[in-house]
Amino acid sequence: MSDQHDDSLRSEIKRFQYKPGIDSASDVRNALLVVATLIAAITFQAGVNPPGGVWQEKYPKSHEALPPSEESHDAGEAVLALESTPFAFFLLSNTAAFSTSGFIIGILVQGFPFDYLVRLALLLIVCTYVASIIAVLPSGAAYTVYLSVAFLLPFILVIGRHLWRRIKALCAKCWSSICCCCN
Repeated sequence: MSDQHDDSLRSEIKRFQYKPGIDSASDVRNALLVVATLIAAITFQAGVNPPGGVWQEKYPKSHEALPPSEESHDAGEAVLALESTPFAFFLLSNTAAFSTSGFIIGILVQGFPFDYLVRLALLLIVCTYVASIIAVLPSGAAYTVYLSVAFLLPFILVIGRHLWRRIKALCAKCWSSICCCCN
């Protein structure tokens, strides 16, 4: 019974997977645009309103002394930032997903009417995201390098993949000229 259920589930999943030669390029592009836009919207919202929210007031207030067992925070800082490792993981993952989805949208709208306006809007949304992230970071937080790498991740991956393919092709070419059995 379980094997039959697994086969049924596999065939059901296979039915909805991408089929080269059957699915049109415009349908695939449209589906990717919808998914990338949804990811961008979710990650933008999560960046603006981080998990746990933000502190509503400064602690301690300017006239109070800070108890030795507690940490201070300012109004508007992310509550999760008190836990530096989970906050860093959230921030890097969210920023990488946001920048990757924006990168995909930018590629997919190439050739559209007014594509330059869409790209300008993407750039401005990125600026808004960065501003909101900076606003919720604790003062003195050293996340700048990590955020830069997270934003550049899709570009690094695309360039790395391109270079890897070029190196593989070059090595194959060199190997075939060296190896007597490949000629």
